[in-house]
Amino acid sequence: MRQTLLTILTVFLFTSVNAQSVDVSGNVQDNTGFPIPGVNVLVKNTTNGAVTDFDGNFTVSGVDIGSVLVFSYIGYVSKEVIVNDSTSLVIKLDEDLAQLDEVIVVGYGTQKKSNVVGSVVSVDLEEATATPTTNVSEMLRGRAAGVQVNLADARPGGDSNIVIRGSVSVAPNGNGPLIIVDGLPFDSLNDIAPDDIANIEVLKDASSTAIYGSRASNGVILVTTKRGKAGKILVNYHGYTTVQSLTKNFNQYTGQQYIDLKREANRNRFTGEYLRDENIFTPFELEAIDNKEFVDWEDLVLSDATIQSHALSVTAGSEKTKVFSSINYFTQDGIIPNSGFNRGAFKLNLDQQISNKLNLKAIINYQNTNQDRETGGLNFTTITPLARPFDENGKLLKFYLGPNNTSVNPLWDQQESTDETKINLTDLNLSLTYNFTPNLSYTLKTFLRNRNTNRGIYRSLSHSSGDEGVDGRAFLENRLYRQSLIENIINYKPEINDKHSLDFTAVHAFDEQRDEFTQIQKAGFANDALGFNGIGTKLLSDVRNVSQRRLVSFLGRLRYGYLDKYLFEVTARADGASVFAENNKWGYFPAASFAWKIHKESFLENLESINELKLRISYGATGNQGINSLESLGRADDTPYIFGGETVAGFVASSRLPNPNLKWETTTTFNTGLDFRLFNNLFEGTIEYYKSNTKDLLLDRSIAGTTGFAVTRFNVGEIENKGFEVTLNTNIIRKNDLRWSVGLAISSNNNKVIALTGETDNEGNPVDIPLGDGRRLSIGQSINNIWLPKYDGIFQEGDDIAGSGTPLASPGDIRVIDQDGNGQIDERDNVFTEADPDWYGSINTTLNYKGFELFADFYILEGATKLNPVLADGELWKGAINGVRTKYYTPESPSTQYPRPKPDTHVHLFSFAVRDASYVRLRTLTLGYNLPEKTLSGIGFNSAKVYMTGTNLFTFTDYQSYSPEQNPIENGNSAFPETRALTVGVKLGF
Repeated sequence: MRQTLLTILTVFLFTSVNAQSVDVSGNVQDNTGFPIPGVNVLVKNTTNGAVTDFDGNFTVSGVDIGSVLVFSYIGYVSKEVIVNDSTSLVIKLDEDLAQLDEVIVVGYGTQKKSNVVGSVVSVDLEEATATPTTNVSEMLRGRAAGVQVNLADARPGGDSNIVIRGSVSVAPNGNGPLIIVDGLPFDSLNDIAPDDIANIEVLKDASSTAIYGSRASNGVILVTTKRGKAGKILVNYHGYTTVQSLTKNFNQYTGQQYIDLKREANRNRFTGEYLRDENIFTPFELEAIDNKEFVDWEDLVLSDATIQSHALSVTAGSEKTKVFSSINYFTQDGIIPNSGFNRGAFKLNLDQQISNKLNLKAIINYQNTNQDRETGGLNFTTITPLARPFDENGKLLKFYLGPNNTSVNPLWDQQESTDETKINLTDLNLSLTYNFTPNLSYTLKTFLRNRNTNRGIYRSLSHSSGDEGVDGRAFLENRLYRQSLIENIINYKPEINDKHSLDFTAVHAFDEQRDEFTQIQKAGFANDALGFNGIGTKLLSDVRNVSQRRLVSFLGRLRYGYLDKYLFEVTARADGASVFAENNKWGYFPAASFAWKIHKESFLENLESINELKLRISYGATGNQGINSLESLGRADDTPYIFGGETVAGFVASSRLPNPNLKWETTTTFNTGLDFRLFNNLFEGTIEYYKSNTKDLLLDRSIAGTTGFAVTRFNVGEIENKGFEVTLNTNIIRKNDLRWSVGLAISSNNNKVIALTGETDNEGNPVDIPLGDGRRLSIGQSINNIWLPKYDGIFQEGDDIAGSGTPLASPGDIRVIDQDGNGQIDERDNVFTEADPDWYGSINTTLNYKGFELFADFYILEGATKLNPVLADGELWKGAINGVRTKYYTPESPSTQYPRPKPDTHVHLFSFAVRDASYVRLRTLTLGYNLPEKTLSGIGFNSAKVYMTGTNLFTFTDYQSYSPEQNPIENGNSAFPETRALTVGVKLGF
């Protein structure tokens, strides 16, 4: 009995001791002894905790002895401490080097972020992939300072143009960046499935891009795809559905408004009297007016459309074999009929250790895409609403403006045509790395790409083109593109001592690209059953083009570091390109850079507010070979002629004069930047300034017809780009259950021509060079410009019209400025307006509360200018077509912004149509929820997230179009409208 009582007493005392609770206080410091404010202190598996104050102090009440305190803070390794009878603690946290010194991809290798000497920015992949699209270029918009993305084609499967730090060239395709995926050159970012991407880095200055030499003058985008990992098999699925709808910033004239416009345009300008409708409208139009039969073409043509995306990936591996494989399927319907896009993709990344010294990496990519396009001529923006597209039975009418009008219903041609493009893409990459020693390695990298593109267009026997006596018409195009690449890479990284570090890389590369293009046009089809696959009895034309370009390169890079404080890097590359003339095939591109980790100096070591402060300076050269493969050679043009009543093949000398002295376009860049992390990593960011000069521009120049030629390509002139970039991220709230961060990226670029040919006119002024698309190169001006008289409003009653330079004008007409005051408006009154924005950038914010995530992204573009072709169309102001609805001038309501409709064409409409294209857009808004671990363990998932995303929800702009980056009319047809999208998606991990 006594033994039993003793046992009970012992258990009671032990339980009492362990159940004691105490108040624990203390101080949290970094490994140098400085306090860290904002550290989360939490009793493990409870909600009891505290946050350290500005001096790093904390107090947690009611902590049971034996409990575990968890100390966590962004940028530091979390620490767990068991509570004993000591109630006063001093906790030291170590920096999380995996986070603060993350390894990023650079040219031909990787490097610690803290040791990067050049201008390299990593793109936040979570933010980038928040936008549902196959257009990976759009994922970069606003994600990196200095990277400007402009929408090129909004249709399904479309693309965007990427410009890094301004336009440095006027050569065709001379401003696109070099795209490198897993160390291999790619033609387009859209060849990558978004769910396969692991990292994206952008190289912006010559120090970081010079190792790529040719084409790198426009910057480099490095993409790394996911690879296998040792451990258990992981399966991930990402699927979403999107609904797209029209978004725009203008309205067209309704039926009645169009009638009023047409009446106003035909009003007597002297008496103010309106003409009789019979003198303005056709009998068909009068009938439509009487019956109020008006057509809303936008509503008739456009409809909401959907996107479906499914991505399934598997990651697996052992110590010697690692595999990542994925299957992606994406399909998108367009909001215009007959448009759509779908893509299926397969990827396999294999890492195999063959022996202790030999490793193999293999990459296989396969894609099959299909794009359907609407037929050209669907100009619903300007079609008259006084039309009848359907008969009384709802059947489509071919002649929609009445039986006496031969204009063809644009919907008819959509119905009677197909335009289909199929692409098969296969990539194979094998890389072998042999490690002679732990510090010396050799890599043989091989790459083969085959892209086969087939396009078929068919216009039926009833199509407005196919019924012109040819019984249907078909266009067949086939393009076979092949690229072969071999690289020999040596890397040597000797171990010297703790004070010195050295890294040497040498590369020899050979790159060959071959392009074979065939096109035939045929007609005379018996029926439409097989479309362009049918047999045509007439061969209207056939074209065959074959081109090839080769590049041989030698390059080397040396990195040296002293005390992990002073970093030096020197790069040199030599490229030989087949596209240049015999005497100038080689280009040489050196670069040097220096970085100083100022925060490691003794005078800053004790300054607790500075966590990192690094100054970078670089200077170097890169090249551009952005010309066609036969540009420097004399060629013959296909010119068939008739002989004996038959068409016979023939050739004459090309109108392009060959230039045997054509050489590389070269860009030299100076860059300085300051990277910082402040106040215990509360703020981190970068400030940069750059200045680049491009010389020996690759330009087309007209020459005298007496030479027998019309144009030649030559090197001349110089362009300067300079600008500032600011990136700032801050973690405002950093608690376990609540985190709030804000980031911004702002860029400003100034572009201008420094020198041209050196020729002068009779007055001694430098001679400008017209570029053929309305732009002209002029010293001191941007290369992206508009050269027109300056719009100055609308003439009003009482204005001095006689002395305005346009004495024949009337109230309601367009006024421009007579710059030289000579009483007449001519080319001497033209002024340059820069089209590029003054600055652009983005502001984003992320809020995390427990399992919920809220992300918002605003994109801003300020000071851009565009010419709106709809406003510049004289037929609109005659009331002959529909268009952008405005509050135009009338005698009763004299507008000061928009001219008066009239039967003859306004002068200076193009000046009037130059408009501010600045905008602010809520580009992305995402709300997601991550299921908690307890729920996941119960259903056997590793992770699960559901989310909703809105894209292009609101756009604030004065530019009247579907998008401030699009004109309502492109190439004579209505632009494919950009859309607003709502997405619901799920991400699952098994």
